[in-house]
Parts: sequence; C-alpha cells; structure tokens
Amino acid sequence: MKSIVSLKTYVDNLSEKKKELFHKIFSVSEDTGFLTIPKEMKKWVISTFGSVKIVEKQKIIRVDNNITCETALFNELRAMRPLDIKKDYDTQQLIKEKKGGDFCNPKTRTACDVFGRIKGKWCITGSNIAKYESMHGLIIFNEHNPLKFSSVDIKDYLETANKWIRKVNKNDSERNYPYVMWNCLWKAGGSIVHGHMQMVVGKKKHYGSIERLRRLAEGYNDVFKTDYYEDLFQAHKMLGLGFEKKNVRIMAHLTPAKEKEVLIISNEKNISEAIYKVLKAYLKMGVESFNVGLYLQPLDKSWEMPVIARIVDRGKLSSKSTDIAGMELFAGASVISSDPYIVLEKVKKEF
Repeated sequence: MKSIVSLKTYVDNLSEKKKELFHKIFSVSEDTGFLTIPKEMKKWVISTFGSVKIVEKQKIIRVDNNITCETALFNELRAMRPLDIKKDYDTQQLIKEKKGGDFCNPKTRTACDVFGRIKGKWCITGSNIAKYESMHGLIIFNEHNPLKFSSVDIKDYLETANKWIRKVNKNDSERNYPYVMWNCLWKAGGSIVHGHMQMVVGKKKHYGSIERLRRLAEGYNDVFKTDYYEDLFQAHKMLGLGFEKKNVRIMAHLTPAKEKEVLIISNEKNISEAIYKVLKAYLKMGVESFNVGLYLQPLDKSWEMPVIARIVDRGKLSSKSTDIAGMELFAGASVISSDPYIVLEKVKKEF
C-alpha cells in the first residue's frame, strides 16, 4: 500500500505532463530529523515507538499548496507519541447522560429566529443564543446522539439549512454569503452534547477563507487558463488520493487543515450522500469528534464556485491535549500524523 512518506517518489515517477500539472499547484519535499536517545530512555522508546532507530532518524514530508499557501508537515511517528488520556472514559455513556437537555426540547428551551422556525423531517431550526453573526442559526437534530446519523438524516439537515438560508436572504437581500458548519462534540467546538449544525449568512463579502479561495482560484484560472478545482482534483487523483462518484469528487487532502481531512467538491448542490459516507468511514476509524465546513457561493450569484465540503477529525474525546497549537495558529502549517493514503482507502470502501 502507498504511504505519504513516499510522496516525493510518486511525484518524481509521474509522466512529464502530469508532473507539470502537479507542480502548478503543489510542491513536495522530504527531510530527515536526527536525534540521539540516551541509554536511560531506550527501553521507554522501544515500548512506545517500537524501535530506537525510527526515532533517531525521522522522515518529514512537507507539502505546500503554492496557490493557497497551505502547508502540511507529515510525520507518522507523531501518531505514536504518548498522550495524557483520561482513563475509564465512556463516550456513549456520557452522551446518554446528557439526554433530556435544552436541545432535546428545542421548541421551549432554545431561542427562535424572528421569522420563526423551519421544521425538517428529522430536525428543527433555532437561533443561536450567543451569536457571532447577526443571522446565526441552528439545525437541531431530533436524534440526541451526535454520533448517530443516517444518509437520510444528513440530507434533511442540509435541505433544512438551505431553507433557513433562503429565508434569511428573502428577509434581507443584502445577506448573500452563507456558510454551514457541523461541530461535532466539544473537541470540535460543539458546546452542547446533542446533534446540531450551525449556519451563518453574512453581508458585503464572504468569510475570509472562502473569499481568499475565490480570489486565488480566479487568479489561477487567469494565469494558467485552466480551472483550479479541476487541476486540484487531477493532482490528487494522479497520485491515488482522489476518486469520483456520481459527479462528486472526493480527495484525501494533500494539505489538510488537520487530521484525516477529506475534501469533497461538486457542482451539484446536494452532496449529503458523500458527506455521510465519509463520516461513516470516520466512525469506523474510531473518530469521535469532527468538523464539517460547507463552502457555498453567494446567493446573488455575483461569482461562482463549486460546493466544497471540508471534513476533519478533531481527535479523541478522552485526550487532554488539543490538536491545534502554534504551528497551525501562527505559522500557517498543519502538523499531521495521519496518512492520507490510509484515510482514502477507508473512505473509498464506503462508496
């Protein structure tokens, strides 16, 4: 099976035409980190990492998206490092204990938008009580367990979110910039232990990352006379990190924001089935907390972009450490321990 540690070799072995396409967007380099293990540490190193040799000589893979300036630093050894874990942690029991809270009674114990609620088959909208955007709504699932959902559920959640977005725009035509997010459990920023999504609709211009991507993609198209999103997919596909099903393109991201990032791109509005299948694979991989972000073009169609879903694993709920630190916050480089090739293999089995 392929591995991210051999990515540079895979790129070097591409045909000249494919190599040229890859380098229009990405660059990849490999380096080695050396260290010396004191004899007093060797027993612990062997029990933790399996070998002193692989610790004293570590291969680091760096991937840069030269268009978006996203950087990823891969070292599989980081997945083996010891973490401070809460013992006897039962995620399902904790979720069960939280049943009966405010989101289990949304009509009477959550705020309502001024235009009322929108009811889906398996969800209902609410208004976020502590807003970070003037129009900041909730999709509150009928299902309490945030880790229990079906393809039908997700389709309904996203359709209801779209109805809410349209309602907001109808009430205020200047609100043209929608964004949908799903922060599943507290590691991902979900403060309420009950299944829910959030939606915001902004004015004047899109949110930073979406606006930046739009500008950079347009610049790329002008310079190379080809479509950025098409080339992005082909660069992943030629390296075995992307595939297409029913006009939906799925990639294990070469420059992930965080662990196990899967990128879904489609010109079709409904990508709920693909999101469900990726999350199904996530759950089988032991993921307990995740973020889903949905990039959507302006409602007034002042510019166009495909529908883009970004999905990342946020780590074990029992871990006391965070997955984001100084490199991600200030250097703009994501430190990654998961292998995109393994991620895509697991995801592909669900399609």
